Amino acid sequence: MSLRSFVFLSVFVLGGVATATAQDAAGDAAQKPTSLVQPALNKVAQAGSNVDLNKWKGGNGLRGEVDANLGSVQKDLQNTLPPLLADSDKAPESVPASLRILLNLDALYNVLLRIQIAGKGNAPRDQAEALDGALASLDGARRSLGERIISSSAAQDKKISQLQATVQQQNAQIAAAQQAAAAAAAAPPPAKTAPKKKTVKKKPATTPPATTTAPAAAPPAATK
Repeated sequence: MSLRSFVFLSVFVLGGVATATAQDAAGDAAQKPTSLVQPALNKVAQAGSNVDLNKWKGGNGLRGEVDANLGSVQKDLQNTLPPLLADSDKAPESVPASLRILLNLDALYNVLLRIQIAGKGNAPRDQAEALDGALASLDGARRSLGERIISSSAAQDKKISQLQATVQQQNAQIAAAQQAAAAAAAAPPPAKTAPKKKTVKKKPATTPPATTTAPAAAPPAATK
């Protein structure tokens, strides 16, 4: 792999950091997967740009293997990871989207590990140290992303449990209401009672006031 191609890749990946920095200013990039893995990807790209196989020891077989692995790293950084990161940034809490990134980082780590192992004793010191640092940074990034996935999964499980409890409570309330309605429908209607007659109180009869009559006058006495 030529030095020029990997230098271009380094600029391309660093451009992603500028975007992430602009998102940080908006206050939401810290919650996105890109903010967790982008710095490590920059180190990987920089370490790849520093590799000059002309300065490596070993035969053509080792150099050819390293060159093929560097090509795989470049393809991953340039073609595979950017769309995965973009999709995950649109839905930061999506566990499947983050898992796809994590699986890709694991594969990238394994390829970079083979390059780093090949560089021990064969690569110049500065190149070997750059590969060591990139490998450690990439390992930290995938661990951080894995912890984030676990945290997001736990939060989603909690929400699901709460929703299930709410649904069960509502179902119990609905069942109780239905049972009460069915019991009310099955109960016999209450017996009809005749309406009570209104009793009218009679007013007591009023007696006319007693009248007093004057005694009749005695007849006049007979004269002799």
